[in-house]
Amino acid sequence: MAISYAEFHWRSAPLSHGPTVTLAALWYVLLALLAKRACDQRTPPKHTSASYVLAAHSAVLAVASLVMCAGALREAFARSALEGSWSWFFCENRRARRLYFWAYAYYLSKYYELLDTFLPVLVHGRVPRHFGMHVFHHACVLFMSWGYLEFRQTLAFGGLIANTAVHVLMYVYYARAALKLETSWKAWVTRVQIIQFVSSFLLCVVFASGAHGEPSTCSGLGALAGNAAFNAVLLYLFFGVLASSKKKKAG
Repeated sequence: MAISYAEFHWRSAPLSHGPTVTLAALWYVLLALLAKRACDQRTPPKHTSASYVLAAHSAVLAVASLVMCAGALREAFARSALEGSWSWFFCENRRARRLYFWAYAYYLSKYYELLDTFLPVLVHGRVPRHFGMHVFHHACVLFMSWGYLEFRQTLAFGGLIANTAVHVLMYVYYARAALKLETSWKAWVTRVQIIQFVSSFLLCVVFASGAHGEPSTCSGLGALAGNAAFNAVLLYLFFGVLASSKKKKAG
């Protein structure tokens, strides 16, 4: 089925139904746990040329993130010019098809990102670091990105643009790490992710102020609340990762 950019329609798009994303998340968690169990029962192989697979995967996601960020920004500016303001950004009330096409591309990319969990298992025989946080993040982000579209979530495009921008940096780092290149800026990747989550709460403050519309009239408020809770948990976890890295470096 072809997806039309200019005439994108969420309800008829593949993977748009709630049961689909729920089953995908459940299967992902189950397979991730099985992969971890298998890794715990065998000795990880030595580094091999197969690491190029991880580098290529990360490079694909870095480029895709850049394209999604640029595409969403372009359509966001086009919509604001057409509507004469940025009020929609802080209080969504309709589905602009060209802009929501990029939200759909973002949603689909989260399925491809699930390979972040399994490629290290296939290549190195070990699961990603911070496994619990990793699996929690990837499972929940499927629902988050689906909610952007299903409920026309207010502030969704602030999250989408910020996340794709951060992912350009993050996946460039992962690609370099897979190739054993210089990666001394690892801590900055975590810091930028923390800045992303803090910024999301600042956007929520602007939304709650009512400066761009009565909050109760905006769409996707339940999804927004869930997204804010998710970001709060991730913010706490990433502060833990940063603290752990500093402690390890000091030790």
